[in-house]
Amino acid sequence: MYVIKSGSVRLTKRIHDSEIVVEELGSGEFCGELAILGTAQRPVTAVVIEDASVIQVQTEQFEDMIRGNTDIALRMLKKLTQRLTEAQYRVSNLILRSNKARVLHQLHAEAETRSAEVTDPTPIPDNLADVLAMEIGEIKEVLSQLVRDELISIDGRGYFQILDPAAYDRYLRFLELQDRFSYN
Repeated sequence: MYVIKSGSVRLTKRIHDSEIVVEELGSGEFCGELAILGTAQRPVTAVVIEDASVIQVQTEQFEDMIRGNTDIALRMLKKLTQRLTEAQYRVSNLILRSNKARVLHQLHAEAETRSAEVTDPTPIPDNLADVLAMEIGEIKEVLSQLVRDELISIDGRGYFQILDPAAYDRYLRFLELQDRFSYN
């Protein structure tokens, strides 16, 4: 396992011929914990994206830390719970076949997690295309259509706002149903 002292590490997973960004980690975060918790295979690949300094933790050290410090154990448990929740969300998003539904679904989640109200300005993630396993051009096309349809607005900083949450949710439900019952 590695604890990141400084820098940034990107976790990716290869799915078919695409590299999907799972998470980007910074100072104080950790990766590789599944290898010492009993999983032989590593489910993701860690790549340094900004010069990083890490502390390598061996299995015995890890077990001693967990036994000796409940704060560390609790922090890890919370982080693993967060990762599991995000993984479940991503699976539900990637199941959607419609690119528009996937973008709408992800933007809604971004708005919910970053602010108190989904109508508050929220940054469009720089890695949105990677997260959704879509091409940047496809993302831009969907975003442009959402702006034209007056479901969202995007300001010069790259922040979006959901203009009418009820209409946005209705449209997303429509796309999800269409996706579920489409046999093409």
